[in-house]
Amino acid sequence: MITCIAIDDEANALGVITEYAKRIPDLELVQVYKDPAKALQDISAGKVQFDLVFLDIQMSRINGLTLAQRLPQNTNVILTTAYPDFALQGYEMDVVDYLLKPFSFARFERAVKKVRSISGAEQSPLSTQPSQLLSPEKDDFIFVKSDSRMIKVMLDSIYYLEGSGNYVTIHTTKGKVMVLQNLRKFEDQLRPYKFIRIHKSFIISLNYVDVIERTTVRVHTFELPIGETYREEFHQFIDKQYRNF
Repeated sequence: MITCIAIDDEANALGVITEYAKRIPDLELVQVYKDPAKALQDISAGKVQFDLVFLDIQMSRINGLTLAQRLPQNTNVILTTAYPDFALQGYEMDVVDYLLKPFSFARFERAVKKVRSISGAEQSPLSTQPSQLLSPEKDDFIFVKSDSRMIKVMLDSIYYLEGSGNYVTIHTTKGKVMVLQNLRKFEDQLRPYKFIRIHKSFIISLNYVDVIERTTVRVHTFELPIGETYREEFHQFIDKQYRNF
């Protein structure tokens, strides 16, 4: 069960979240707040316990991005706003998702599915169930910092990621992007979208896998090694979840 709260100074927005939450069996909306200051007060005092917060950004008393920084560590945050310009700031804060108002139930459910996938995969990198995995859609993306620029990378364009020291090279349909970041950060962020780590240096997109051998996997036209540490669990995952004979 995922417990959640919603913070938004618009009653209509809270009504939508309340209605959508009722339609997801394992999502329990324990409290809604129209006053962000009251929400922060209750959170700080430990009066409300939750795994996830739906948080509006543009609120009169407290900006949602400011409030997000004062939430307990490891809180899952889904931002909700009518302003797409805040997307970059939201992703820099490592939020789970960003819902642009007005959002459909399908989009809401997809965001919750990401939380479920992240929470369910903490014990093992390959323990996420296929029913929890999402295929990247055209509006799924991440921002990465390369040199002094923030670059938008569409998830459905990524073949694989290659780690080397403190750098990660993202191999995409449009070329390569090098980022000063560790591979584990991407592993956690991309796991819900059918990305799996197969080696200490490689994370692959299952959507581009063409052939799997015992020690290698072909992703598009790239032949990549399956690390010994990851090999048995990776093959068990594929055999159990994707083989149909």
